[in-house]
Amino acid sequence: MHKLILYLLLLSTLSFSQTISFEKALNSTLENSKKIKQQKIEIEEKNQDLVKIKSYSLGNLNLIHEASKTNHAGYVFNYKLSSREATFEDFGFSQFKEPINTEPKDLNYPESRKNFNSKITYNIPLFTGFKLSNQEDMISLQKKAEEIKLNINVNHLSLEVLKAYNNSVVAKKFVKAAQEAKIAVEKYETIAYEFYKEGLVTKIDKKQAQVKKLNAQSTLIEAQNNFELSLAYLSFLTGIENISDVEELKSYEVDINEQSAFEKALETRDEIKIIKTANDIYKKNISLNRASYYPNIYSHLEYGINDNKITSNDEKDYYLALIGIKIALFDPSRASDLEKSKLEYKKSLLQKQELEDSIKLEIKKAKLTLKAKTKVLKEKLKAKELALDVLEQSKLMYKNKLISMSELLKQEAIYRNNEALYILALYEKSLALATLNLAIGNNLFGENI
Repeated sequence: MHKLILYLLLLSTLSFSQTISFEKALNSTLENSKKIKQQKIEIEEKNQDLVKIKSYSLGNLNLIHEASKTNHAGYVFNYKLSSREATFEDFGFSQFKEPINTEPKDLNYPESRKNFNSKITYNIPLFTGFKLSNQEDMISLQKKAEEIKLNINVNHLSLEVLKAYNNSVVAKKFVKAAQEAKIAVEKYETIAYEFYKEGLVTKIDKKQAQVKKLNAQSTLIEAQNNFELSLAYLSFLTGIENISDVEELKSYEVDINEQSAFEKALETRDEIKIIKTANDIYKKNISLNRASYYPNIYSHLEYGINDNKITSNDEKDYYLALIGIKIALFDPSRASDLEKSKLEYKKSLLQKQELEDSIKLEIKKAKLTLKAKTKVLKEKLKAKELALDVLEQSKLMYKNKLISMSELLKQEAIYRNNEALYILALYEKSLALATLNLAIGNNLFGENI
């Protein structure tokens, strides 16, 4: 019964575990990344800002109903005038026989009055000194900057996935190498035991092989643990659970000379694009601050009904049409704001030049690194092949009792070390290729963005 349960659990685990490719890992990471989703929301927020700024040029239409009650003399008299109910009595004509300096009681101490005012108003800016159009342009540029920033983060995240994926592949290769090393040492132990039974070697050869076997077992355990840890991190990035295996090491070649790489980077690098966009934003900000030097023309339209009760009597209605112009004659702060915006624009141009110098250095370093890693990879491959030849020769020499077990195990260790260095060199070259692709403005695949 227990065996059946264990079998079912194992079968269930295997059915959910999966081997993934780099492309699947990358697509899943970009799809599930919360940071990428947040940036897409920020772009959508800019779209809403655009809708908002465009709506200002359409003006706003309001339906307003106000109900009040007061005995304030000014309000009561104004309400009566507004509803066309004012009489001479309100001016004190009922006290006509009183001296001229007599205070009119009905005017100064009126009875409280209710007032209901229902109206429709429409306000629209006619000319804002190009402020609205400049703000619309600035928001469009800010949206463009957010889209470029999103692409930058996609590339950075893609590089992180490549590192994690290739690290898993390397860890897998180390596991395989450790397994092969363990099998090889077990064979040495068997040979040593057979030789010992025939009296051809001493007990020390057998013990040395046993020690090496234990060390190989420890190395295998560590390699398997590293592989599981690398898969766990890859699972964290991709959001895919139960990743059990990965495919081959992923890398994309790039072949471009340093000068053309620099010229290409100045055209395609997202960092250059985003700082150019920032330059445009600062330039627009200068135009925006100039708006305060232009007159501001606006309009207000109003139609309503005013009475001491809710009514639709057209004798109580009124209208108001207003066009206003506002000119700032003295505002010392606007000159400061304008000058500051000009200085910010100049500073952004210097930042662009600084970035261009930085990119040139980055490309040069990436090219040199790739060149060095390519040479190292060739050397490590040769070293691995030579170490294998020496190991195979050492096996024959040991069988012919020309070298000791310790010397054979030493050559085995040298070969395994060179194999590990070769695997590591493969990984480092793949990262160098990816770094150069991103430095010249391509994506990880060597494609133009």
